[in-house]
Amino acid sequence: MEKEKVFQQLFSMSFTPMLVMNMDGDIQILNEACCHLFKTTQERLLSCNVFEEPNRFFIEKHEVEPLRKQEEEVVLLKKKVDQQFPMHIHIQRTEEDIPLLVVQWKEFSSSIEKQEEVIRKMKQYKQFVQQSQDAFIVTREGRIQYLNPAGVKLLGGEKKEEYIGRPWLHFIHPEHLEIVKERMVQLMNGMSVRPRVDVKLLTKKGVVIIESSATKIKFEGQDAIQYIIRDVTDRKKYDEMASKSEKLTMVSKLAAGVAHEIRNPMTAIKGFIQLLKASKQYNEEYNDIMLEELNRVESIIQEFLTLAKPKIENSYHPKSLNQIIRHVTLLLDTHANYKNCRIINEISDEITIFCEENALKQVFINLIQNALESMSKGTVKVTVQKRNEYGMVIIEDEGCGIDEQSLARLGEPFYSTKQTGTGLGLMISYRIIEQHQGHISFASKVGVGTKVEIALPYIKEPVNIS
Repeated sequence: MEKEKVFQQLFSMSFTPMLVMNMDGDIQILNEACCHLFKTTQERLLSCNVFEEPNRFFIEKHEVEPLRKQEEEVVLLKKKVDQQFPMHIHIQRTEEDIPLLVVQWKEFSSSIEKQEEVIRKMKQYKQFVQQSQDAFIVTREGRIQYLNPAGVKLLGGEKKEEYIGRPWLHFIHPEHLEIVKERMVQLMNGMSVRPRVDVKLLTKKGVVIIESSATKIKFEGQDAIQYIIRDVTDRKKYDEMASKSEKLTMVSKLAAGVAHEIRNPMTAIKGFIQLLKASKQYNEEYNDIMLEELNRVESIIQEFLTLAKPKIENSYHPKSLNQIIRHVTLLLDTHANYKNCRIINEISDEITIFCEENALKQVFINLIQNALESMSKGTVKVTVQKRNEYGMVIIEDEGCGIDEQSLARLGEPFYSTKQTGTGLGLMISYRIIEQHQGHISFASKVGVGTKVEIALPYIKEPVNIS
C-alpha cells in the first residue's frame, strides 16, 4: 500500500502528461499535467473514451491492440494542428492480470526542459552583457531604455539612471546626426543597413569615435533598437598614423616611376623648345607633339593625385548597380562608335549595393575603356548578375588579349599593356573595389579577348535607393 501511495504521488506531481486507460479506451486515472495539455478538467477527461474521440486523443484502437499479447512499448507520432506529439504507450497488468495502457506525452515535458534551457541561456546572455567591455544600449522611440555598465562608462557617467529616458540623438555628434537618424528609421521599418558604422559620440569626457552595430529587437514586448558599441578612438588614431606611413611608403616606391614617366615627355618638350628657339620659326608639327607630351604629363599627375586622394567617410549609400552600369555604358557609347565598336548590356537581376557611386563609375569607365582600346572593331559585353553573396559585373571584349606573364603584373604601378598607359588607372580600380569589400579577377587569351569580373557584396533586403 505504501508503494502504491508513493506511485500515486509521483504520478500526480509529474510534469509529463500521463493517463491510464483500459483496453476499451475508458480513462481510469490521469494527472494534472494531462489536464493542462488538453485544457480541461479532470472530471471531463475521466468521462471520455479515448477511442471514441480520435481527433482529440489521436489514439486508435487498432494501433494499441497488438500490446494485448505482448509487453512492449509503442511510440506513436501524431500531429495536432502544427505540432507533433510523440506518445509513448506501454502495457501494465494488474494483480488480476487485467491489461491497462499507460500513455505518456513526453514531448510536453521536453518542451518544459527547452523553456528552462531558454531561461538559462537568457540569464547567461544577461550576465555576458553586464560584464561585456562593449557598450550595449537599447533605445525605444529614440530614447534610451537600457545600457550596461560599459555603456555608462562610455558616456562618462556613474549610474545608468542618469541616462534612462534621455534621447539617444542628444549624444550623437552633429556631423553624423543624419546618418544615425536614417539608420534608425531603416531599422524600425525592417530595412537592411550597413552592418557597422563609425560615428562620433558626445560624452562627458568629450568627443569619442565609436564603431556601432545596430539590430531591431523586442524589448519588454515592444520594437526597439539594440546598439553594440566599441570605443575606437585610439584605434582610429593608430589607423590614421598607419595610413600616413603607408602613403609615405607608397610615394617612395612610386617616386622613381613618376620621375621616369614625367622625365621622358619633359625631355622631348625641352628638345623641341630648343629647336624652335634655334630656328625662330613656328612649327605646327613640333607644337602638336609638345601638346601631346604635356597631356601625358597632366594625365600622370591627375592619376597620381586620384590615387593619393583620401577616402571620403560616410559617402556610401544604397545604389542600383544596374543603373550605374547603364549610366557608364551610355557615357561611353560615343567613344565605342568612334572606334567602330559597340557595347551591349545583359542585365538579368536587379542588384542594390552600398557604394560610393562616383568611385565605382570611375572603375567601370576605366575597365570598359581598356576593353575598347584593345580592339579595332567588335563588341564589349557587360553582364550584371547575382552570384552567391555578390553582385557581379562581367566585362568581356574581343580584343588582342593579354599573355600570362603580363596578366600576373596587372595592378602594379606604372605597368601597362598599352604603349601610352601608366598602369595607375588599374591600380586605382583595385583600391576602390577593395574599399567596397569586393574583388577583381582577370582571364585572358591572346588573340581571343579578355574577361574582367568585378564582385561586389549586394543588399539582400529591399531598401530605398537614393
